[in-house]
Amino acid sequence: DTYLQCMAIKSAIPHPRIMGFICECGGKMYMGECNWELAKDNFFDAFKNYDEAGSPQRVQVLKYLVLASLLSESEVNPLSGPEAMAYVSDPAIVAITALVAAFESQDVAKFELTLRQNTVHIQDDPFIARYIDDLRRTLRMQALESAVRPYTRIRIDSLARRLDMTPADAEQLLVALILDKRLRANIDQEQGILALEQDTADHQQFDALSKWATNIEAMLRSSIATLG
Repeated sequence: DTYLQCMAIKSAIPHPRIMGFICECGGKMYMGECNWELAKDNFFDAFKNYDEAGSPQRVQVLKYLVLASLLSESEVNPLSGPEAMAYVSDPAIVAITALVAAFESQDVAKFELTLRQNTVHIQDDPFIARYIDDLRRTLRMQALESAVRPYTRIRIDSLARRLDMTPADAEQLLVALILDKRLRANIDQEQGILALEQDTADHQQFDALSKWATNIEAMLRSSIATLG
């Protein structure tokens, strides 16, 4: 509530450092609500204001901006912007850049290695540590979605080995992908197999004919109702 009240004040122009703090609080609030997009926007505004004020907090908030961007599955790398380029050699940003690289390559093993090698700049930050499991889940779901694409059937334990996770975790994430309609597939739990539905030309033609028949039926009903 305090954040929203501060943002509603239009009668005064706050110092960039103050505005940066307000936007940082907003970003953290939205992160707590799992609203990654609004969190990303607020952290970006916080970074710009801290940068303008010359505050060292800009580096910390830049890490939070990257965190929110990864969780929102944004295709835009915030570290590629001109404002952020000045800080890419900072040790904290070097660590977070390695995390971005693991995401971009959908490399689960590299993600875990980066976490272990950069404990000080990533996992020792209490705010970032709170969302490591969310990051891991997001990356694993992306990697699974890409890994199954060439197949019509694949064993779940094979997927799990390839992506450095347990079969139980792989199955749970596949179920989430199916429920989110990111995968058209069925799971044979007894055999431990994922069977994917393929978008064939025949299937697409059947869908088109089905829609056409439904429209014709609706038109006939409408005509009969008018004549009656």
